[in-house]
Amino acid sequence: MLARVALAGWLALGGPAAGAGGEASFLEPDVEEDEDASLRERLTEREDERRPLRPWSVPVAGRPLTVSGEYELEIGFLRRQVIGEAVPEENRLLLEQEIEVEAFYSFGRPLSLFAQARVRMEEDLLPDTFEEVSDYYVERGEMWLISEDIGGSGVSVDAGRLDFEDDRRWWWDDELDAVRAAFETETLEISGALARELAPSRSDQSFVDPEHDRVLRVLGELSWEWSEDHALELFLVYHDDRAPDVRPGEVVSREREDDSNARLLWLGARSMGVGQLGPRGLLGYWVDVGWVRGRERFVEFEELSARRSVADEVLRRDVSGWGLDVGLSWILPWHLEPRFFGSYAFGSGDPDPEEGTDRSFRQTGLQANEAGFGGVERFPHYGLLLDPELSNLHVVTLGAGLSLLRSSSLDLVYHHFQLVEAASSLRDARIEVELDARHRHLGDELDLVLAVEEWERVEFDVALSAFRAGSAFGVERGTFSYGGFFAFRVAF
Repeated sequence: MLARVALAGWLALGGPAAGAGGEASFLEPDVEEDEDASLRERLTEREDERRPLRPWSVPVAGRPLTVSGEYELEIGFLRRQVIGEAVPEENRLLLEQEIEVEAFYSFGRPLSLFAQARVRMEEDLLPDTFEEVSDYYVERGEMWLISEDIGGSGVSVDAGRLDFEDDRRWWWDDELDAVRAAFETETLEISGALARELAPSRSDQSFVDPEHDRVLRVLGELSWEWSEDHALELFLVYHDDRAPDVRPGEVVSREREDDSNARLLWLGARSMGVGQLGPRGLLGYWVDVGWVRGRERFVEFEELSARRSVADEVLRRDVSGWGLDVGLSWILPWHLEPRFFGSYAFGSGDPDPEEGTDRSFRQTGLQANEAGFGGVERFPHYGLLLDPELSNLHVVTLGAGLSLLRSSSLDLVYHHFQLVEAASSLRDARIEVELDARHRHLGDELDLVLAVEEWERVEFDVALSAFRAGSAFGVERGTFSYGGFFAFRVAF
């Protein structure tokens, strides 16, 4: 992303503060970096990963082969994870650990190589947890070749398992097997990619995840810095699911359920930037709007056992929906740099499911919906606990934050959720819910997030969340779900 637009994105959306996550701001101004180090930092740095400034390296054919990585431990506690009478288990304590190792080698701009792998462990620590997990596996991360600025043209091409990440992660934040080409000038960047999963992403699965299996995707993005610290971005996603159709009465493994075969097109735009308010600080803004159109074959499955399901009903329908996310972030030039922010998000709903056209907005399936609102760590901006996909929803967000020490932050965020149309469920959310299909007030959530990134190699964050069920939960109205999350990361 262009340098000044990145600054605007940080102010408006919440990228890492100076010195966080292994950013170049750790370096002293007079430190000269060689070509390989500069290439490695530009091509491999990710906002959600921490790396040492000078990783271990060994010379190979006269150029450094750099090896680095990160250990991460996460603990998440959920009380009343499932709201509704159908599932009795209420609590969950999940331990996740990951060791990520990566290697980078470059011949200079003409060709650079990168490979990354993760060893992951997931285990439920409470007995009789709903969908209990106890798993160890190896996951393939980014693995690619890239040629930059080919022949001085400004064109770069990369191929392999690529990272896709937009500024607000509203469109995409995922790793895909793909080929991508990009053209960049001082104020303009255009990229296009063709993606299709070629193999399972983890060692404990012998098949491609049904959500990605035989799905051909075309992804396009244009970013134009039309004025200093102000940018316009355009997005395109074409999704063509070529998996074989499931017929009514067909029995499938539950882990291979694929309830949607669709051919969909998303188009969208984003405007974002930051304005100087003089002695009153800085005001950042963002506007995201998206449309989805297409055709879908939707399958309703009925559970036969813990491992098998049967296709009960098949529906064919058109898809036509739209979504919006707008917000402001005000940073004051006072001690602790207090921040105040607010946003409104809307995803259309379907007023008549029997009509034959699904008018609910849906996101691309690649999104993460993480911003951070100016703190040093990104977190889900539609709620830590509910964390829903923006579909059939109004979401109002208000919050405040402080910058602590050199590179730490504390944020308090409130979310109000309202259904656009009364429904019996959400399209996707962190906690499973059952709704009464008569009321529209979904609930309210309060999140507290502390992120500490004062050291080059170590960081941690702690988050607490409470969600109060609204009238859409029927007899469960007024009940609370609670969440506590802790993450610790060490770079090596």
